[in-house]
Amino acid sequence: FLGSEDGTVYNLRARDGAIRWTYKAGGAVKGALALADGKLFFGDYAGQVTALRRSDGRRLWRTGTSGGTLGGSGNFYATPAVAYGRVYLGNTDGFVYSFSARNGRLAWRHKTGGYVYSSPAVSPARGGTVYAGSYDGRLYAFDARTGSVRWTRDVGGRISGGPQVVGDLVFYSNLARKSTGAVGAA
Repeated sequence: FLGSEDGTVYNLRARDGAIRWTYKAGGAVKGALALADGKLFFGDYAGQVTALRRSDGRRLWRTGTSGGTLGGSGNFYATPAVAYGRVYLGNTDGFVYSFSARNGRLAWRHKTGGYVYSSPAVSPARGGTVYAGSYDGRLYAFDARTGSVRWTRDVGGRISGGPQVVGDLVFYSNLARKSTGAVGAA
């Protein structure tokens, strides 16, 4: 399963690359698709988040954002994370979003101080924690259920790539310092 710059999502047969089905999204699909419970989830550059049925590409739901700029939505660039019945995804409008995986309803959103190109990482720490980096130079830890901020860490430069949780550490890359660091997940 993959998305493309022209907004097409493809299901390719692994054996020979034959196209099984396609889906036309509203905008470029720049991040990878997440797969959970027979559903594919992705965001696009039209500001939409979509869930497709894995077997045939039928759209199950699609939702947008109200965004942070003049009531318009930003672009979804990152790969979603799916856990606890939710789809977590950052946006260029500066928000990190949590949508219901079942129906796409907004569960929560939290404004950061910059673009969120970072793909979220989810950990079972403290009952469920979502980690995402922002162009504001901070790494965020959110309560997976409520979206409340558990902590932030100023890392001194933009975070573009997705953090990774390994054991009790959260690794992130810093664009300004061209470095990778880690902080305690808790």
